[in-house]
Amino acid sequence: MSITVKGLSFSYNSKPVLKNLSFDVRAGEVVFIVGPNGSGKTTLLKCIAGILKPRGAVLVEGLNLSGKDLAKRLAYVPQRSDVAFLTVFDIILLGRKPHMGFRPGKEDYEVVREVITLMDLDELAFRRVDELSGGEVQKVMIARALAQKPRILLLDEPTNNLDVRNQIEIMRLIRKIAKESGISVVSTMHDLNLASLYADRILMLKDGEIFAEGGLEVLTKENIRAVYGIDVEVVRFNGKAVILPGE
Repeated sequence: MSITVKGLSFSYNSKPVLKNLSFDVRAGEVVFIVGPNGSGKTTLLKCIAGILKPRGAVLVEGLNLSGKDLAKRLAYVPQRSDVAFLTVFDIILLGRKPHMGFRPGKEDYEVVREVITLMDLDELAFRRVDELSGGEVQKVMIARALAQKPRILLLDEPTNNLDVRNQIEIMRLIRKIAKESGISVVSTMHDLNLASLYADRILMLKDGEIFAEGGLEVLTKENIRAVYGIDVEVVRFNGKAVILPGE
């Protein structure tokens, strides 16, 4: 397993937010964490990333890691990043920080060039990020994470505020990277239809607990009603689940 979460709990100001969560994520697997606002999705990602300190255990490739050792194996892409005045190349180079010494070396520059080509950012390499579209910025942030050469990639709402074309492009890239490189991907997601298209496995959170876990079989109208409090219709098409508003 790339990630093992055991009995993870977390509280803000003594208010429980996550309650005794346990699950595994395998190498090359794409797992989406879904649930309504306030269910603990982003908090869970931050606990796995080591940004927050939960109770319980988070093992990365069987090890309890922190600091630079964790950063060499795990990369986290938040919803927002304040890097407006840097070029694409420099932002991606920041991803090499856990590996480099006092200054970047030959290997660091080679990795950045490889990632720029992988993410199809060659024409944008020396543009400032505040000159880019939302979809281009998101690709740059993912590229910076990939420059860390992680075994685990954590994404917080990677398609937030993107149009349909960019949503599909980003999700196809993420899935391709996971399958070709064996990176484990854990992502929060509001859009259940995108989750159905690109997830290997889904964790449904409700009130800080895992309500359901599994493949697309967990996307039922009964589960969605229980977790989100809305009525929907779930249509199965080509092995995927299409969630439609109920009457």
